[in-house]
Amino acid sequence: MSRRFVGVIVILAAATVLTGCAAGVTVTGSGSPALIIDDGFLTGDQALIQGTLAVTESGCVGIAGVGGETYPAVWPRGTALLSGPDTAIHVPGVGAVRIGDEVEGAGGYYDVGTTPALDNVAERCDWQGEVIGIRFE
Repeated sequence: MSRRFVGVIVILAAATVLTGCAAGVTVTGSGSPALIIDDGFLTGDQALIQGTLAVTESGCVGIAGVGGETYPAVWPRGTALLSGPDTAIHVPGVGAVRIGDEVEGAGGYYDVGTTPALDNVAERCDWQGEVIGIRFE
């Protein structure tokens, strides 16, 4: 194998690793509530995600499930907090969603302890369990 060919393979492998590291999430604002936005982290998970829009005890916008526990949620890129007397978010392609509204989409559950891209979620949301990643496509 030529040195040139090996060099190309090494460069491609490094680019692949660096691209994978670039994907993550952004936690908006230092106040409450905080919103977790996808920065290329969410992939092709196809689990059905259903629940109620809620805010965790530490002030992160999330989803309350059937058991009543509220999980922080990673929202699609472009999602934003809406100003007003009630906590609400605007999700691209969905519109305004207020606390207490039902949400349904595709996604998955991600453990913050084994997913480095979620380190800032664990810190900001004071969370050590799973977070929900949700998409509306």
